[in-house]
Amino acid sequence: MTRNIDPLGRTAWRSILFGVLLLVVAAVAGGLARTGAGGAVPVPLAAVALLVAWLSVIRFLLLDTWGRRFWIVFLGLTALLPLLVGTGGVVAGVSLVGFFLAVRTYRPWHHVGDRRRAAGFGLGLLLLGVLMVAWGFRTGEATGATGKLMDRLIDLGTWSWFSLLFFWAWSLFHLAMGMRLHFLRLRPKLAVSAFLIGFVPLVLVLLLAGMTLYTSLGGARAARALAITESWRLAADQGVDLAPALFDTTFAWPEPVDAPEGTVSLPAPNWTRRLHQALASRLREQSADSTVAVVDTTSWFVADGNLWLMRWQDVGSENARVRAWAVGERALQWMSRMLRAGVSLQSLGFDAEDVEDEAAREALRTVPGFRDDYPGRKVVYRDVSGDPTYWDDIRYFGGTLLSVHRLTHDRFTTTDLFVNLKVGWVDLRGEFLEGEDNVNVAVVIALGLVAVLFLVIEIFALFFGVRISEGIVSAVHVLHRGTRTVAAGDLDVVIDIPNEDEFGDLAGSFNDMTRAVKQGREDALARERLTRELQTAREIQERLLPDVEPQVEGFEITGASIPSREVGGDYFDFIVQGSDRVGVAVGDVSGKGMPAALLMSNLQASLHGQVIHPASVADIVGRVNDLIVRSTDPHMFATFFYGVLDTTAGTLTSTNAGHNPPLILRADGTVDELQRGGVLLGMIPDVTYEQETVALAPGEVVVLYTDGITEAVGPSAEEDDPEAMFGEASLVEVVSRHAHLPAVGIKEAILAAVAEHTAGVDQSDDITLVVVRRQS
Repeated sequence: MTRNIDPLGRTAWRSILFGVLLLVVAAVAGGLARTGAGGAVPVPLAAVALLVAWLSVIRFLLLDTWGRRFWIVFLGLTALLPLLVGTGGVVAGVSLVGFFLAVRTYRPWHHVGDRRRAAGFGLGLLLLGVLMVAWGFRTGEATGATGKLMDRLIDLGTWSWFSLLFFWAWSLFHLAMGMRLHFLRLRPKLAVSAFLIGFVPLVLVLLLAGMTLYTSLGGARAARALAITESWRLAADQGVDLAPALFDTTFAWPEPVDAPEGTVSLPAPNWTRRLHQALASRLREQSADSTVAVVDTTSWFVADGNLWLMRWQDVGSENARVRAWAVGERALQWMSRMLRAGVSLQSLGFDAEDVEDEAAREALRTVPGFRDDYPGRKVVYRDVSGDPTYWDDIRYFGGTLLSVHRLTHDRFTTTDLFVNLKVGWVDLRGEFLEGEDNVNVAVVIALGLVAVLFLVIEIFALFFGVRISEGIVSAVHVLHRGTRTVAAGDLDVVIDIPNEDEFGDLAGSFNDMTRAVKQGREDALARERLTRELQTAREIQERLLPDVEPQVEGFEITGASIPSREVGGDYFDFIVQGSDRVGVAVGDVSGKGMPAALLMSNLQASLHGQVIHPASVADIVGRVNDLIVRSTDPHMFATFFYGVLDTTAGTLTSTNAGHNPPLILRADGTVDELQRGGVLLGMIPDVTYEQETVALAPGEVVVLYTDGITEAVGPSAEEDDPEAMFGEASLVEVVSRHAHLPAVGIKEAILAAVAEHTAGVDQSDDITLVVVRRQS
């Protein structure tokens, strides 16, 4: 939901509101101009308001667009067209503005925010009606608004009116396509959805049904009107004299006839001969046989501004003759009674090209019901004078086209007259509900039953739609409250939704989630406690290992231990025994983690407890083994190497209890291993271990290590692939290459070589290393 509007959006919204205000002013002025109130003032006021409103819209559109200067010049030129050309310029200007508006992306709307876009859509719908009211300013031309300047101002207002209409139509389209209503809550959204999906289609269906019924009934009457006119034509074609029963005015050519009583006989108009010549020419053109020149025809003709039914005989010969009947009020009233509808014939106005016989016009003026000052013939079949009610008034109810012929510039042409019908509601009631036609009454009853059925179905649909919407809203509210409760820290909340749909599944999933979150929080707390405990254990274990390297005369001693986890099972130690003796120990406990660390601490305590008692190296290792066997699980064991360095004699006495044999790099480059000892610690009690003593010459190096060094695996190999391990050979090569360095340098070189070999791979085992070097 967009709450913050950028400055461009604020400017755009102000432009829209200013344009809306001006349109309201234009609508008020247009309404006054339509009613004639206010004199000539409302017309220019409305025109100016429309023009300024359009300028405000232009400012809105050009806030965010490409080619702004080009469009300013373009719109300026379109404004000149109504000023310079007038009405024709209005059409051209509106066309150019339509092109301008059609290629817009209406990007300024995207800057005003979701709420204001929705408000703009509602304003657009209202402003379409406001524009219709504002159109009333055009009627000001008949209220004294004259003069060339005023005409140009009205043209500018008209141009602005059409431009605003196109702008709001396009804006409504773009706003509707991009509307998301993110700012609304769920209930209003469902209401809008129900309105658009349920109510609007229902209204449209009802309107369509009403229009279909209205037009179908009107169409039936219109078809009956055409059938009546065709029956008159066929009767006249058979020689039936339709006067005075239907027609009260007639003439004959070339010889007059005696008119029946109640009928006015007119002299033949002087256009009759020319009409015969044009008709003969047309019939010859339409005939497939050019030799056929004499025919009879009966058709409808328009002449002297009136509709005539003419029966022509022997057209194209010297004996041609015609009998004509004018369609006056008598004929239309008869048709009106037959149709039970008002009847009017449109487009029967006088045409200067048609009326050339002044005597015929004067004669027509004497006929009751014929006038030459209005454009058609209109009759009704019943009296609606006075002040009729809504139900008594008559309204348009269908129409049809009657094909007629006319003479224009001595040319025979064909055109159409519009037969317009009007019917009142009381007439429909009398025809469909008062039993005059049992079939119609049955149809109405059937339609009424269907309408009632549809209404009942719609009521049920509306009821169930509301229930479904309420069920969705209530379920969402329950879920929302549950999430807020969980967010507040209450993980014991349980959501109870009786739905068996996706909302019920979602509630079940939510409850499972809260239980999982609660369990996860407890597990996280437990892991946090364990992490703290492991950190404490690591700190304790680090304190168990030597924190300083012993300083003995003639020798360099250094060591390091790198655990693979928080705590490790590797062990090394330096035990100073007097001024010339140093005990050196290295061990590797089976397993990893806390169990190995506990056994390592046990090993360290056992060794320190036995060293204080004078004994040989082998005896000390044997007693340590017995202690480990009695205090640990049978499945736990440790490899162990212990030696005593005599700095005065330059010897190392040691016992190896199953540990990786330490390496001795001799001065001549050869390598020896210290292997004598016995089995692993913790396996068998009462084991007798052996010891050995080796002399160390100046420059010679002793390397004690655990398998975390030799079994370190590179990144591109399997963990158990011997070929991928760092290996003892690589260790010997690194020691030999760096033997000239101090003990610390040799240690760092070995650790660096191992790190390079395992680059990118997590450490899989503890690494422990002790380097003893006799100084040169």
